[in-house]
Amino acid sequence: MIKSVTKPARDRHYLGFAVLLSLLSLFHADRPLQSQSIALSPEEQAALAALNIPVAVPTYIPEGFTLSQIKINLCPSNSPQRGECREGTSYEIIYRNPENTCLMIEAIGGGLGGPDSEFHYTTQTALLGEVDIRFGEIPGDRNFPSSEQLSTPQPGLYNFPANLPSTRSPFYAVRVEENRYSCGQNTRISPREFDRVLQSLVVLE
Repeated sequence: MIKSVTKPARDRHYLGFAVLLSLLSLFHADRPLQSQSIALSPEEQAALAALNIPVAVPTYIPEGFTLSQIKINLCPSNSPQRGECREGTSYEIIYRNPENTCLMIEAIGGGLGGPDSEFHYTTQTALLGEVDIRFGEIPGDRNFPSSEQLSTPQPGLYNFPANLPSTRSPFYAVRVEENRYSCGQNTRISPREFDRVLQSLVVLE
C-alpha cells in the first residue's frame, strides 16, 4: 500500500516529525477484504478518527478488491485556507482489484460544482439521504440510464458529493477513479454495484 499523509508546509509545528512517522506506520500492504468488512485495521481507523471530522467508510466492497492506499490531508483549524488546505481536512480511501480498477471513498470540505455528466439518477441512502449518481461523458445532458447500462461497468462513475443531513460535515463522494494513482479503466463496477457500496457507508465510531 502506498503510504501518504499530507499537511501544509507552513504548519509543521502542529505535528511533530515523530507523530508523522507514527501515522505513516499505520498503513500496511494490501489487505484482502473480508465479507462485510471495511478492511481497515484498528490503527488505521484511529488515524482517520483523529482528523476530528465524521469519517464515512464502506461496509461493502465488490469481490476481488483490496485496500490499496489511504491518503490523509490534516489541516489544523487555524491553518491558512490555501494550497492543500484550501478546502480543509480531507481523506481518500482507495481500493484496487487485480485488473487495476480503483474505487475511492473521499471526504472534501468544498469546491463543488462543474458540468453535468451524460447520465445520472438518484438513490436514497441511510447516511447521506438522496444522492445523485453520475457517469459517462462530461459535459453531458443528464439522461436517465437504461437498465442495461445500470448493470454493466460504466466510465466516469461517481456520486455528486453530499454531506450528512443532520450535522456539520465534509462532503462525501464515492468514485471509480480512472485518472489518478495509476488507476485503469473501470472494467468491474456497474452503477448497481456502485450503488451498493454507497448504500453501505457508515460513520466511523
